[in-house]
Formats: sequence, structure tokens, C-alpha cells
Amino acid sequence: MRIFSNRRNKDDDVADEFQDLVQDVCVTVYSFVKLISDLQEYVAKIFIEEYGVHGPIDLNSLPKMARIMSKYAAADSLRKLRNYPKSVQKQFNTWQCLRKKAMSSSKSEKLKLAVIPAKLCFFYFYNGELCKAIVCLLDYVKLIPDDILATEAAIRWLMFLGETELLKRKMKTWNMDNDSRELWKATRAAISYIESKDTRGETLEKLVGIRDKIRKENIKTFPKFELSSYVHWMCSTMCNVSVNSNLVASEFPDRLSQLQEASAKADSIMRNRIPGLAAYQFDNSTSSSIWPFLEGNRPGSATDYINLGSTIAWHFEMRREWALVNVTTAQGRSSMCAMILNLRIALKSASFFRIIQAANIMTYFSMIIEEPGSEDNMKLMKASSLNLISADSIKSEIREQKTSAHFDEEDDMTMIQQVDNLSSDLDIDHLFHPITHSCGCNVCLQYPTSSTFAAEYMFAYCIHSDFSQNSMEHFNKEFVCIRERDMRFQALMHRDDLRPRPNAIQSEIFGLCTIQWLIRKIDAGEPFDNASRDIYKNSLRIAKYLQTRMIDQILAVKQLGRQLEYPQNVNYSWMQPVRKNWTKLGIDCDADFFRAVPQFGPKPIVHQDDLEAIQTRIREEMNEYTHILYRDWRSRIFPYIGRTFTCPWEAAYAWAESTFIGSRNAVQLRLERCHKGLVTISGPDHFRNCVEAMPTDMTLVQFAMADNKHIYLIKLHADREPIIMPIAHYSQASELMDKFTHLLDEDELICSCPGNMSATMFWERRRFVDARLASFVGEVEKNFLGVSAHLLRPSDRLGPESDILAEKIARISKGGLRIEESKELVYLAQFMNASSWRKLVLRFCEMRTTDAVFPDYLPTFHSVALDALKNDRTATAQEPSNKKYTYLVVCPQLSQFCWERLPIFNDFPYVCRQVSIHSMFSQLEALRNQERQLPLQIDMKNAYYLLDQGNNLCEKKNPLLDYINKFKWEGKIGGEPDSTEMATALEEYDAFFYFGHGSSSSVMPTSLIKNAKCNAISLLMGGGSVKTIPQAHGFDGKSVLLDYAMAKCPLIVGCLWTVTDGELYRFLMRMIDDCFEKTRNVIGVDKLRQLAEAMHEARSNARLKYLTGAAIVMYGFPVVSKPVPVVVDERGE
Repeated sequence: MRIFSNRRNKDDDVADEFQDLVQDVCVTVYSFVKLISDLQEYVAKIFIEEYGVHGPIDLNSLPKMARIMSKYAAADSLRKLRNYPKSVQKQFNTWQCLRKKAMSSSKSEKLKLAVIPAKLCFFYFYNGELCKAIVCLLDYVKLIPDDILATEAAIRWLMFLGETELLKRKMKTWNMDNDSRELWKATRAAISYIESKDTRGETLEKLVGIRDKIRKENIKTFPKFELSSYVHWMCSTMCNVSVNSNLVASEFPDRLSQLQEASAKADSIMRNRIPGLAAYQFDNSTSSSIWPFLEGNRPGSATDYINLGSTIAWHFEMRREWALVNVTTAQGRSSMCAMILNLRIALKSASFFRIIQAANIMTYFSMIIEEPGSEDNMKLMKASSLNLISADSIKSEIREQKTSAHFDEEDDMTMIQQVDNLSSDLDIDHLFHPITHSCGCNVCLQYPTSSTFAAEYMFAYCIHSDFSQNSMEHFNKEFVCIRERDMRFQALMHRDDLRPRPNAIQSEIFGLCTIQWLIRKIDAGEPFDNASRDIYKNSLRIAKYLQTRMIDQILAVKQLGRQLEYPQNVNYSWMQPVRKNWTKLGIDCDADFFRAVPQFGPKPIVHQDDLEAIQTRIREEMNEYTHILYRDWRSRIFPYIGRTFTCPWEAAYAWAESTFIGSRNAVQLRLERCHKGLVTISGPDHFRNCVEAMPTDMTLVQFAMADNKHIYLIKLHADREPIIMPIAHYSQASELMDKFTHLLDEDELICSCPGNMSATMFWERRRFVDARLASFVGEVEKNFLGVSAHLLRPSDRLGPESDILAEKIARISKGGLRIEESKELVYLAQFMNASSWRKLVLRFCEMRTTDAVFPDYLPTFHSVALDALKNDRTATAQEPSNKKYTYLVVCPQLSQFCWERLPIFNDFPYVCRQVSIHSMFSQLEALRNQERQLPLQIDMKNAYYLLDQGNNLCEKKNPLLDYINKFKWEGKIGGEPDSTEMATALEEYDAFFYFGHGSSSSVMPTSLIKNAKCNAISLLMGGGSVKTIPQAHGFDGKSVLLDYAMAKCPLIVGCLWTVTDGELYRFLMRMIDDCFEKTRNVIGVDKLRQLAEAMHEARSNARLKYLTGAAIVMYGFPVVSKPVPVVVDERGE
């Protein structure tokens, strides 16, 4: 007889526990997928309502995106999803309790139990909780070690989070499959690159070799695309190291190009798995639902859940990093494009976390950018993200004020105004309320359970608090709590007592906030107190755990900290801040303050030892990281060097290197490589060689904005060391541009709204504005520049007697003047009276110290300088050439002003602009290598034109057609041109003309221009065609000029502001005839009429000499007409 016990077997209890957990997890994740799919379908319908099936997604579509966000926040499905994080957290905790038993079960049982970590892994990947997802992924790999794809995913994610120590241990225990050989080799190489500095050169070659092999094979399978994305991502961080002796000659993969490829491969995988979530899938009818992949025709397997979760998370992380690195490298246009697409796919995913993440980055970027419209975008995104984070709290307030984010369906343009009102009325402290267990809002439910959400929430709080001191102090304290919560899950990855390093994404968010907080403290002149020092040190300590990943933030925070602690700001007597209201005409800067402030004001006290120590550290950074161009660092450290270092070559080099950051990064993106000297000037010595190699008839003058926003003038000539002078406080420059823009707006109003004005009245009113503009330009020279305006004159070599005198003056000044300044002053004496010359000398002396009696000698020195110059001219028995060229490199903030029309240039018409110092030096070197001489010779018969591509010039184009037919140019009238035809026009013709509205970018893609080999001089005859719109400190601004500069266009002619079509075309015809027709039969290049001369003459003959004449400028090198070939007859005539 068998006796049956009533006691259950212990193994049966365990089996039941697992069975219950398997069922709970499957039901929970199944219902989560169903709700997400329903929400995705709901969002997809709204997208079609807002955009149509194929509607454009661009900056103008942000109001529509905000409406979709609002409707998403109000959706019932989203409310039902609120409790899932807490439920899944309980199941995760239960699994961790049973995990040890599961690992000791049989192989068949492990196969059944693997669904638990697999589906939990999917849930956490989809919601952006990467640490928990990887804990579950590692558990799955331990249960199913033969799942090669899951093992590869684990390797990728551990590397992504910077868990290299753990990854090395895991790779010793995991089995490597033959198909995964390249991934293992690449991972080992990347870990070695991080840990072993001495062998980085060899490791770099190995990793790049693996990347190139994958490219060459071009195998189009999911695993190969995942491998390609992963390897390109690892290559993107290779350049983030100091160039020491082992790497000084190394060529790194460019960060932008590698991330672009990593993102593109991830997008390709997404396009094939969930097409609607692909970034560049613009068909809104394409499904973005995850349901068909997981639970469509059949229930999804554990592998399906892991693969999809990992794929979606990797796609979002690559897209996020791509967007942020675009900001870091000053790619304004690409940054906005990437962020809008990221927000779009986040909405289509219906993932609450991903939408908040995308909205935060978009808002962050909108706060940085200062171009017109960015403030409205910022307010729009702020209100939208607030509505998303605290939907319940805001919704009732919105209804009362009738400013709901369900804005007026009939008028998209009302969106901005309504959001403006909303954002000003919202109580930030109420919305960002304390986290409590009793509150049922999204934030309070997710904040305690998700460290990634908590970091994004604190990011949003800092953004909405404008990165204030209080918000950063709160984030600094809260970061410790967030990290402690996250460490519990990081510890579950390690399964040991080691203290894990901070989470990479959270550290990155804290670094972004720290940078903006430091910038605001510096701009406000706030002190570097103990609380600030604590935040600063904590940020550096956190970032250093992932140095190769976050070197851009480390360098930026270091320099901002220096600038905050040792600002070394000096407001000289001529550059005091403007504190009074201005009238419509006139600019009062220099004259008033010269009388009000003592000539030699107090200097800030800086201990010499501290200053030398700072400069030593700065030199080390500059030399070690000169190959990388990160905006927040380079736009701060190099101007700081420029205004504080005493060596003129070092300072001038730094001023040059502080500019053109975005465009040089774009060049590296195209070349896909990065090394010292590729797009940077490799050092002060090389910079000196470039300047001394300039033709002696060429003078380069740079207007630069410093890290403290003061305006500096840097003058370069082959005969002497650079001359550097601060010329204006930022408020003075801002006042200048405000008044200037006011006059342009006034004229544009007359032109755009003539009403019933007669032609006589129309021209009278415009002539009146033109006269005011002429007066204003004169006042800018007198009051804004003052006596420093004379530094804009082209320089020349000094004779021996003048040279000796310059050395004597510098010696007697006892440190008040440097030798290069003394040389320039001696040369300028011939153009200045004794009084003005004395003021200019004393400006230089005020920047340092000088002997008290030195000013008494200045009248005598001026007289002696005139005699010395005269004697040198007599000794050479040669009249100096009057063809001296002045090239202006102007920062975006001042670029629209008509510097060429300053009275100082009346006797020196050869004034031209350069897009950047780097492009100028590069083209000069190319001309020397090709043995080509300046001025360039242009055959105006060999030209191509585009006319009226928008079909809106009507009868205005008839005079142009007659003119074009005179030259028999080839070209196209109306319609969009063929890209191949346009590339040929830029490369094979001598001249390219664009006649239409705006710049040629409206009909020619920027990528076409950038990638062309532009040999043709380009004349862009449209209103504002070469206008540069300033974006923010460190950005190049928005302008088609940058595209033509990348294509190495030798000369660009265009308009700084809008000019009426008839005036513009008359100006052009007069200028072209004067330069290319009247002198084309003249023998001898020196006798040919230059385009700069013809432009100067055309300005003088324009009906409106300033509103029209000053608008047209040129960027590039001097050109003349190519002479007609001379045929010699039998008599030699």
C-alpha cells in the first residue's frame, strides 16, 4: 500500500512560483504591448490629420508636433499605462529573488523560464531603462548561452554604458561564435584603446581596419548592419583623446561621420522591422506599431522580444547621440533637423520616456540658439513638455485660460501666442512638485522606479528654471540620490561588491546642465562661491569616469570654470557698457565715455603665479586637443587665450582658431577623418608661416567676438607681428546692430507697403532713409571704432629709417607699446593728424602700462615719423602702389553691417571679405601650388546663369534677358535646375549667376554646393543672398556663404539685405561692364580694372548709395577680366 503525503514537494513549490511569475510577466507585457499599439495607432491618425499622408516635417511644423504631444498626453491609453512601471518593478524584484534557483534548473526548464527576463528586458528597453534592461539581458544570456544574437546585444550595450571591466570578465566566460568574431575583435580593440594609452596607435588601426572590412563586404543582413552600427559608434569616440607622442601623426575617424553612419545603419534596421519608426520614413500611413512584430500572426518568442527591444533602444540612443554631437560640433541646421525627426519618431513610438527625452533636447537646443524665431520655438517646446510631464495639473488651467495645447485647429499661427501666454502663467514650483507616493501623476509614479526618467525630469526642471543656481544645486543633490537608486541595478549586473561608475546617460545630462549653468553665471557676473564650486567639481568628477565618451564636456566645464574664477575682464575707457536708451539716429559710445572715464583706469588684480599656472594648463589642453572642434570648449578657450596671452602670434592664432567651428567640422564630416592640421592650423608657428607668406599688398582684419562677448580687432600683415585691440563692449555692438537693423526695416517697410504713394514720394522717402544710413555709417566710424578705425587701413612694409624709429618708440614707451604696434603707428602717421595719432597711441598704452612722460614725446614722434616715411620713399625712388587689399573677416553678429562703406576706405577701394581665415590660407596655398597669381583672370563670356527659378520676376527679367543675350551666356530660365547640370556649371564655367529671390539655396540643395568643386566666381543676385544670420556663440551662423566656402569658391558676390530687383540688376550690369568689358582689351594685368574697383564705382553711381550700394559685397579674392589674346602680325605689331 502506497502512502501519499499531503505535503507538497519543495520543487513543486518552486515550479509553481515560476509558473505564476511567467504568467504574470507574459500577461503584463502582452497588455503593455497592446496598449502601446493602440496608442501608436491613435498618434498615427493624428499625424495624418495634422500633416496628411506625405506632409513635410520641418521647423515650421513644430506647432503641429506640439498639438500631437498634447493629444498624446490627454489620451486614455496613456493614463492606463501609468501603473505598469510599478507592476513590472515588482515582477523584476520577484525574478531577482528566484533568479538563483532558475540558474540551477535543467536546460529544458531554463528554456521555459527565459521568457521572464526576455520580456522584462523588452519592457525596460522600450521605456529607456537601460540598466534594468541589461540586467535582464545578462540573465537571459546566462539561461540561454547559445543565443548568439542576445550575447552580441549584451556586448554592445555593456560597451555603450561604459561597463568595460564587467564586459572583459563576461567575454572570458562567454563562448565566441564564428559569426561574431568581428564583433569580439572590435570590442577588445575598443577596450584596449580606452585602457592602454601606449598602444593606442596600433589599436586605432586595428579598429579602423575592422570597420573598413565591414564596409567593403557590404553584407546586407540584420547582424551585419547591427555590427556596422556598433563599430562606427565605437570609432566615433576614437578622436576624443589627447594627441600625445604616440598619436601625434595619427589620423582618427571623424566623430560626426561615424555617428552619422552608426545612426543610418540603425535606421535601416528599424525600417525593415518597424518601418513607421524609421527616421526618414515620411509616409505617415506606414505602420509604426510594434504589435505585428511581437504578437501579430504568432506569439513572439523570447528572442523576438529581446531583439526588438534592443533594436528600438539602440536606434533611439544613436539618434539622440547624433543630435547632441551635431550641437557640440556647431551644426545648427543638422541639429534642428535631427531633433525634429527624433521628436517625430518618439511620438510614433508612443513611449512616454522617449517623448520627454526628445522634447528636452529640442527645448535645450532652442534655448541655446539665438536666431529669429528660436525664442518662440523655445516657449512652444517648454509649454508642450510641461503639458506632457504634468498633464493633469496643467489641463484644467489651460481650459480656464483657453490656451490648451489642443490649440485652434484652423490657425496654426495662433499656437505661438497661446503658448506664450501659457508659459508665462504657469507656476513652475507647482508643476515640479515634490515626489510623493500619494500623488498619481506620471512623474510621481515613474520617478522613484526609473532613474533614467528621474534624470530627464531633473533636466526638464533645469531647463524650465533657465539653469538657475537653485535648480543646479537641487540637481546636484538629487543626482546623488538618482545614482544611488540606479547603482542597485548596476550592482545586479556586476553581482559583486564593486561600486559601479555613474550611468553614462545621466552623467551626460548633468554635464549639459552644468555647462549652461556656468555660461549663465559668467554672463551675469555671478561669483564662484562654495556651492558653485561643489557643483563644478562634481560635474568634472562624474564626467571623468567616461573620459573618452565625454571629453567635450570635460574640456568645456574646465574652461568655463577658469573663466568664472579668473574672468580677466577689462572694460577700457572706450568700451564701457551702454546704459542709456538710444534714439532712432546716432550712436554714442566712444565720445561720451572718453570724457567720463579716466584715461588709465584701474586694472584687475591677478596674481602672476596663478596666471602663469592657468596659462600652462591652457597651453597643454590647446596642444593636446587641437585636432578636435567642440563648440562649447573651443569657442571659450581660444578667445580666452586671445585676450589674455601676451605673445601676439599665440593670441592671433587663438583668435583664428576660435572661429568657423561648424564649417570645419562639416569638412571633416565629408572627409570622414580627423587629425591635427587637417582643418585646423597646427599651431602658432604654422600660423605665423601662413601670415608671413601672404602677399605684402594684402592686409587681413578680423572682427571677433570674445568669450566675454567683447569685440576685438585683429590685424595681420606679412611685415609685422599681429596687432590685437579690444574695440567695443558687447552692449555697444548690440546697440550698433539694433540701430542699423532699424534703418533697414524702415526701408523695407516703405518698399513692401507703398500703399497709394506716388513714385516721387516713394523715392523721396527712401532717399531720406538712405541719407540717415549714410550719416549713421559715419557715426559708427567716429564713435564705435573711434581712432581704432585707422587700423582698418591696409598696411605696407616699412623702410629702414621708419623701422629704426618704430623700434625706438617701442623702447621709450617702456612696455606701453609692442614693436608690431609701434611699426603700425609709424606707418599710419602719414594718414592721421597729430591729435588722432596720439589718441591711438594712448589706446595701446592703456592696455598695459607706460612711463608717465611718454605721452609728452608723442607730437615729436608723429613729426619724425612723417619725415622717416618721406625719406624712405625718396630712398627707394619708387612711388608705393595704391593697389593694397584689405580683407575683412567679420563675426556673424556684426557681419550684416556695411563695413566697406566706412569713410576710412574712401581712398582704398580694394576692400573684400573672407568667409574665414582658414579658407583664405587654404586657397592661398592652393594658388601657390598651382602657380596661379592674384588677381584671378575671369573670362566673362564663359558663364552660366539661373534666372527666375521661382517664376515670380514677371516683366522685371526682360532687361536682364537682353543683357544676358549680349554675352550669349548659357543657362536656364524658370524651373528647378538639374543637379548634374549645376555641378558642371560650378566646376567648368568661369562665372555663375543666380537671378532670383534670396540665395541660390532655394533651388540648389546645400549638399550639392558643398560637394561641388567650385571654380566659378558666383554672383548671387537676390535680396539677402549672402546675409549671415547669427545663431549663438560658437556657431558660424546661417548663410549660403558657408556652403560656397566649403566648395572653395574663389569669389562670391551678393547682398547683405533686401534690395529691389531693378536697382540690384542695374548695379550688377554697371559693375560687370566696368570690370569685364571696358578693359578686356588692355594689355597688362596691372592695368586691368578689378571687380573691387568696379563695385566701388557702382556704389558711387547707385541711386541709393547706401541702401543699394552698400548692400552688395564680395567674399573672396580679387578678379579681373581675362585679356583678349593678342595676335602679332608679320611686322611684329
